[in-house]
Amino acid sequence: MDIRKGLNNQAVGLLPLLLLMFLNNFYTYLVSFVIAGVFCVVSCFTFWGLFRGRKYQFMLLPTALTLILYSLFLFLRLEPVLYLHSPLIAEWLLVAVLSVIGFSKRPIIGRVRKSNRPALKRAPLRTALNEFFFVAQIAQNIYTLHLFILLFYMILPENYQHIWVERLLYREAPLFIGLGIIVYEQIRVSMMKHGLAEEKWLPVLDKKGKVIGRIAYSVSLTSQARHYCHPVVRIAVVYDGMLYLVKRGSVQPVSPEALDHPFYGYVLFKQTFEQTVRELLGNSLTKGEAKPHLLVRYPFENERVTQLVSLYVLTLHSEEAFVNYVKTAEGKLWTPRQIEENLQQGLFSEYFEKEYAYLQHTVLLAEQYTAKREQPVEVSAETEPVTVSPTR
Repeated sequence: MDIRKGLNNQAVGLLPLLLLMFLNNFYTYLVSFVIAGVFCVVSCFTFWGLFRGRKYQFMLLPTALTLILYSLFLFLRLEPVLYLHSPLIAEWLLVAVLSVIGFSKRPIIGRVRKSNRPALKRAPLRTALNEFFFVAQIAQNIYTLHLFILLFYMILPENYQHIWVERLLYREAPLFIGLGIIVYEQIRVSMMKHGLAEEKWLPVLDKKGKVIGRIAYSVSLTSQARHYCHPVVRIAVVYDGMLYLVKRGSVQPVSPEALDHPFYGYVLFKQTFEQTVRELLGNSLTKGEAKPHLLVRYPFENERVTQLVSLYVLTLHSEEAFVNYVKTAEGKLWTPRQIEENLQQGLFSEYFEKEYAYLQHTVLLAEQYTAKREQPVEVSAETEPVTVSPTR
């Protein structure tokens, strides 16, 4: 679910209208309109035909509507008005169109959010729409401010008015405003893409655990993204039949400051579970010791997160290896009896409360059985040895 695919400079869609304003300085309004109209049609065909589904350019829509409304002045035969105020009329029509489009933001975004499109295609589309409405609002505000400035200038006494100021306000300012918006948006989009390139990405899973997209790690922490399912790896450390538990961080979204396994983390995009396990353990893996093995994989969901949890178990038998693994953690070993006495008391994390039953009836039970087998059999001194007579 790469939102970078929806990060395009939406302000580029203003170019056909800016071309009309520019050509008005050299050609008649009719020639300028024809050239700008052809350029707009070619642009629409390029983005909505050739690049459909890959690149989105929604600003061409209000630009096309503005040119259509502009053409009405041609049929109304308002040549004197168009001859003097062609750029101003185009600007006024653009502000009117953007004002109407602004009211449609919420229903359009809501319809896309609830659509049956795959999440992989829906996220870039929503990103492009949000960028479009953002640019449209900026263009509407700046051009509206320019129209108010122009109106204020018109009511000034004649001795305060100058020809070069009129030319600047009537013909050049709208063009400079549009170009300024395009440059600003290009810088902004480039900065956003650069920031996202350094962002960590999490895979998004469907109900079957299949990767259907990706999302930025920072975005996944927001409440709006809690319905996205991400894979998580957790590693339980077992030593001498006991579980090693540490306190979770205070900023953890699930069970902050509760007791939990020492190793846990998200599986990043294009990363395997085994790679995540190795990263979590770091350089602690030693030769001769048992490697972590997968115990259970289960879905986890609460009011904050939706995850597919993979629980791995690392069973250690030597004190040296145990100290090597937990040297950077501050925790302690818990016996099964101590854990059972404190379950459902809010002491352990939500994850651990769900996982302990699996640990109790598999790994811990096997450790107890192994410990009993290794205990030496004590022979009482009062017991007489049994003599077996040879069979005749």
